[in-house]
Amino acid sequence: MNTKLSKRSFLFGMTIAGLLSVASIAQAGPHCNKFGGGKHGSKHGYKHGYHHRQNPEFMQKRLDRMSKSLGLSDAQKQQVQTIMENHRNTIKPLRDEKRSLRGEIKKLDPNASDFTAKLADIANRKAELVRQLTMARGNKRQQMAQVLTDEQRAKRKAMRIKHHGAKRI
Repeated sequence: MNTKLSKRSFLFGMTIAGLLSVASIAQAGPHCNKFGGGKHGSKHGYKHGYHHRQNPEFMQKRLDRMSKSLGLSDAQKQQVQTIMENHRNTIKPLRDEKRSLRGEIKKLDPNASDFTAKLADIANRKAELVRQLTMARGNKRQQMAQVLTDEQRAKRKAMRIKHHGAKRI
């Protein structure tokens, strides 16, 4: 009889532990991600994930690191800064519009008779935005390559491979 009681106690304890684990995961919900904040903020205080990269302070630090690691001249540093600022000014409205399209999708009524047509329209607009963003990033990459010397381009490529792997060359 003692073994039945200890088995029951053990199962009861495991059940309680499992329920507590599930409850804590459910409580964290979408607000918990590997960066510690999801869309409601991160441990770094930025509201929208990678968009903190558009912060001028972050961009200045990035420019300083790039300048130091690649040995940029003052003229090159100024050119790179101009390219980065122009790129930021180009993609910000595109990102904002892309974000607003997500809101439009959420507002659509899936039971409406024109749901599919409206969704297709939003999808086409989003596809155009993705195309424009891709072109802007490619143009920035091309402009950066024109500023750097052959040695600096090779060093930058090696640094990217080391940091990101071969997938982002």
